[in-house]
Amino acid sequence: MEKGIITKGVGGFYDVLINDKILRCRARGIFRKDNIVPMVGDNVVVSIADRAITEILPRKNQLLRPAVSNIDILGIVIAPTHPMPDYYLVDKLMVNAEYNGVEILLLINKTDLVGDSTIDGIIDIYKPTGYPIITLSCKQRIGFEPLLEIIKGKVVSLAGQSGVGKSSIINILYPEKQLETGDLSYKINRGKHTTRHTKLLTLPSGAMIVDTPGFSTMNMDELEPQDLAYLYPDFLDYNHGCRYNGCVHDQEPGCRVKEAVSDGMISEGRYQRYVRILNELRELRRNIW
Repeated sequence: MEKGIITKGVGGFYDVLINDKILRCRARGIFRKDNIVPMVGDNVVVSIADRAITEILPRKNQLLRPAVSNIDILGIVIAPTHPMPDYYLVDKLMVNAEYNGVEILLLINKTDLVGDSTIDGIIDIYKPTGYPIITLSCKQRIGFEPLLEIIKGKVVSLAGQSGVGKSSIINILYPEKQLETGDLSYKINRGKHTTRHTKLLTLPSGAMIVDTPGFSTMNMDELEPQDLAYLYPDFLDYNHGCRYNGCVHDQEPGCRVKEAVSDGMISEGRYQRYVRILNELRELRRNIW
């Protein structure tokens, strides 16, 4: 028996990295009986003789769409233009990562296409979160040294809109992998997914990066509306200063978070998106009950 990590799964077969070598395996039938599906990123025990996964070790987290487990860092990629930023998606990705105990890294790509003031505007929105922010230009190969330093020895997944350059970033981090970079369709302002299956790539630095078709749907079914604000690190200094206990920072008077928004300490747009997510969670709870 040997321990390894699943790097790819297609058609019931799983590539498992064991001692720097890939072994293609099947999962034992007991997993189907227990309704357990192996995921990319799973730490597993393998019977070398049978080429079979015999045990899936406990997961520290799992993201369902796509199915990835044991992520250390979620690198959220945003472009200042082509496509224009979808801050709502960015905020939902951040909430989901916080909820799953995953570190967050914001990557602003395509910085060669805009001026400094545009980039600074994005940084100003998210600087109060305390999340690391790295500016990148794949065309000019700028920003990759600090990125490699942050992700060293970690399992990393990139997420963001189609067309923001996730595949281009992976191409630079993992030059052996010649990914096809999706051409941006200017008619609909969307790129084309070029990655069909989720894979885990080992970088020369020892980091592992998930090559994935993208995070299309966020699963927050178990998140209660009153807990949402605690997943916003830029709210934490103000959460307990409100007039009323249990304030969710929406309609309540004497709300310290809303005061911080008015004072410019929290981005107005980010707060409005928080209220939108809060209302979605309320609606989800109403539908459940």
